[in-house]
Amino acid sequence: MPRSPRTATVLATAVATLLPVLALAGPAHAAGTSYHVDNRPGSNCTDSGPATEQQPWCTFAPVNARTFTPGDRILLARGAQWAQGMTLTGSGTATDRIELSAYGSGAKPRILRGTATAGIQLTNVSHWTVKGLEIDGTSTGGGKLVYGIRADYNGSDGVGHEDLVFADLHLHHNHMGVYVAGNAAPASGQWALKGLTVTRVKGERNEVSIATGANRLPRGFIQDAVFSHLELANDDGSPAVYKGCPNSMTLQNLTGVVVRDSLISHAGGCHVDSGTTGIYLGHVDHADIFNNIIAFTQQTASPDQSGVNYEGYTDDVAVRANLITGNVGYGVGLQGIHPDGPNLDATIESNAIVDNGRQPIASLGSAAPPTGTVRDNLWRGSSLTTTVSGGSFDGVTVTDNPGPVTGDRVWFAARDFATAQSLHNWTYQYSADAGATWKNLAYHQVDASWRPSGGSLPVVQKWNWHPGGSSTAYVARTWTAPRDGTVAIRGRAAKADPGGDGVRVRITRNGSEVLAPRTLGGDDRTGIPTDVDSLSVKAGDAIRFVVDPGAAGENSHDTTSWTPVTGYLN
Repeated sequence: MPRSPRTATVLATAVATLLPVLALAGPAHAAGTSYHVDNRPGSNCTDSGPATEQQPWCTFAPVNARTFTPGDRILLARGAQWAQGMTLTGSGTATDRIELSAYGSGAKPRILRGTATAGIQLTNVSHWTVKGLEIDGTSTGGGKLVYGIRADYNGSDGVGHEDLVFADLHLHHNHMGVYVAGNAAPASGQWALKGLTVTRVKGERNEVSIATGANRLPRGFIQDAVFSHLELANDDGSPAVYKGCPNSMTLQNLTGVVVRDSLISHAGGCHVDSGTTGIYLGHVDHADIFNNIIAFTQQTASPDQSGVNYEGYTDDVAVRANLITGNVGYGVGLQGIHPDGPNLDATIESNAIVDNGRQPIASLGSAAPPTGTVRDNLWRGSSLTTTVSGGSFDGVTVTDNPGPVTGDRVWFAARDFATAQSLHNWTYQYSADAGATWKNLAYHQVDASWRPSGGSLPVVQKWNWHPGGSSTAYVARTWTAPRDGTVAIRGRAAKADPGGDGVRVRITRNGSEVLAPRTLGGDDRTGIPTDVDSLSVKAGDAIRFVVDPGAAGENSHDTTSWTPVTGYLN
């Protein structure tokens, strides 16, 4: 059955305003000042002091009392923790951003639940970075933080902001880990926030790890958002559920979105009447969700329990080159339950959608049939598509989807990434002579990468690769066929670091090209397909996925996102 109509209802009710703290007397500070906070014994802290490393502030009270200016830095001591909420105002500039981060050595600074509903509250800010922190929503007195981090864009002052970055964060046991929304009303052609980056964020045991938007906000409330290198897992609301755990990622009111190189696993860990899913999409335009693992949405007797849910009011949203597996329900659900909010021009392409509890792709409900394309997906299930409660694929082109795949697995490069050569049939190699000969790379534990012994490039990591610095310096992941048969290959290569002159990608079998070199432009962050429909292999054949810096050999900004997948068709 389709889910009850909703637009992430848990978000609509979770509205709280943090009260400002009264200003404290203290010394004046110039713009571009660093403010240190350290409450540990022996820190010599005082809230009326200069906030230097030698005499830091003790609490967040003087932070909350200040409006920050371009170039300012608020630095929390590593190894320290506070059961307080922090409220942040003021804006930086494109050249002098404001930063909340850490200093010293030891564990990330830790913010726990105090009396505030948010660990960190930002209001109407531009050009900010928040990084290097842990926010633990639990407290000794019970309950949890409603928001680990909340950024609001409110009123007329909430229109026209730019550039907000969240990076290198650990958010756990909150109702929501990161939430960006507000009540501003940007007119057509305007936005509340343009340029949202969320990267290297670990979210676990939240109810929702990352969320944007709310009811009644316009689609373009947030524009140009990039979510990458996320690790969102086990969002079950433990130890006690506050409102509900419907999705690990709730994406609403966005225009221009990229979600890549991320793991979304074991979402929806508590029952929700309106349904659960890994990634929820509503009121979203022009989105690319690719090169992710979206897996194991949990059994809670909720509707859907899918990997990805197109809720409605979407246009030009593409789900490409992901591994969508192990979810209790459908791999991808296209809801048709909002009469005025169909999912238009949806693209479900080049994914491996395998081993879910129900069919790979479902159309649910008859009120608003979807349009778009389902093509080039590897799949396994009783059938590729299904319709529920009058759902329809009449407006969707379904073509060239090889499957069902056979055997007990597919080989998805990021999931199979290992610390030893040949595990899961993958090796990690480089060539200094344009692919004439290949040598194995060495594993480096410090950054979980494969590199030449004693060298820094080329490099292969779980999600990304980077070639060497000459026209003949290639880097490869090599898959060795375990048996004879026919395989299909799916993938998408995109620039993870825009800039430079681009890269080339190709696929070879025992040194012979099966996918000719394809050039990926320097600023192409959504990428090109790297599909091979049918390839005969013998046991021991080497299928090599190769990245090189191009004919000029210029390798700046050449970090590339590419996690190909291979599956047998017989």
